[in-house]
Amino acid sequence: MIEQFATPGIRFLGEQDGPAERRLKEALAVVLGLDPSLIRAYLARVLCDGKTAGVILGLLTSDEEDSEKIAAQAGKTSAAMFNARAQIDIVFLNHAQDAEIAKVCPPFFARNA
Repeated sequence: MIEQFATPGIRFLGEQDGPAERRLKEALAVVLGLDPSLIRAYLARVLCDGKTAGVILGLLTSDEEDSEKIAAQAGKTSAAMFNARAQIDIVFLNHAQDAEIAKVCPPFFARNA
């Protein structure tokens, strides 16, 4: 099930990286890369509203209509690799957020122009 929520006050802290995360990023790059609307993808540590820390999958797409399909694919990939009940939080980035996250976290997927 996909839940939508606002992300006011999100601050990008850096890349979430480790052996398990690298495997997840590799799998996500393959699956999500099949969607031509995906431009960039990041796995980042974040701080929301200055108090709640977490990890998000940040995605920049060229077509908002594909967002639900992309979110479902990312969720299925994550669930297949980890606990099926674990959810991955996804933030669809605007261009300003993309520039902000890129300062602290390299994308694990970037479509060539």
